[in-house]
Amino acid sequence: MIAGLGLIAPFFIYILAGVVAQLLLRHGAEQQRWLDAFIFYLALPALLFQSVRVVPPGAASLLGFLAVTTAMTGLMFLIGWLIGRGNKTGDHAAVFGLAASYSNIGYMGPALTVAVLGPAAGAPAAFVFCADVLLIFTIWPAMIGEGRRGFARLTQSLRKVVTHPFILATLAALVFARTGWVLPTFLDTPLTGFQDAAAPAALFSLGLTLARNRGGAMGARLGACLGVKLILHPLAVASAFMVFSGFDPIWVATAIIMGALPPAANVYVMARAEGISVPLSARTVLYGTAFSAISLPLVISLVG
Repeated sequence: MIAGLGLIAPFFIYILAGVVAQLLLRHGAEQQRWLDAFIFYLALPALLFQSVRVVPPGAASLLGFLAVTTAMTGLMFLIGWLIGRGNKTGDHAAVFGLAASYSNIGYMGPALTVAVLGPAAGAPAAFVFCADVLLIFTIWPAMIGEGRRGFARLTQSLRKVVTHPFILATLAALVFARTGWVLPTFLDTPLTGFQDAAAPAALFSLGLTLARNRGGAMGARLGACLGVKLILHPLAVASAFMVFSGFDPIWVATAIIMGALPPAANVYVMARAEGISVPLSARTVLYGTAFSAISLPLVISLVG
């Protein structure tokens, strides 16, 4: 537990720094836009490209690996959706589904798994990200839309998925890996610089967002969904890989840690964009991130 806490402490310090900065400076979301653009279009794509361009052992069983991890994410969404159905506050059950399933696989996932497990974890983290984003962005519009409106939302979401910078960076890295070329120094050096900036910048930005979107009691249903996300999700992934064995240990450990991550900040972004259960989504990210400071070190210690 202590070892796991030591590994992830810098990540939560980055988040705390963002929280403190927002509380002191009180800037609006507009002032954060350029930082988010740097993270979204440069830093994290560079991290994913650098991690995947030399594909490590384990890639041969990629489809089976993603089938297991994506199935567990979908199962957690279903459990969260069932927990949220019929709630007296009128919150949409799909937001509870996101709270129970959608890990912070973009901002925390690749950086944390690489820090804990080494560079070989970058590729499976990138692949899990791609598969889970495709799943979530397919389920979400289907759950909140009806008829033609739902189909239009689904089409729009899938278009966002295939043009997502993280997915494009992963695909570009796979193509580059197939060529067998060596990246020239004048490109490798700046990409490594962007890669190194990814975790601090992304988690600092997450802290800014958390500090602006606080308030409200957690509630029993949300608490249950966060229990599913932070405890049941990694346990389910670990159990699934015990049944379907034979995968590279680093890849399995990466999948377990990705499952143990707190709910993504995108839960709030997606709910706000649709005007659905916005306060609930803000509490999801806030409480989920706070509780993961306890649960995540435990999972990392057990994986280690």
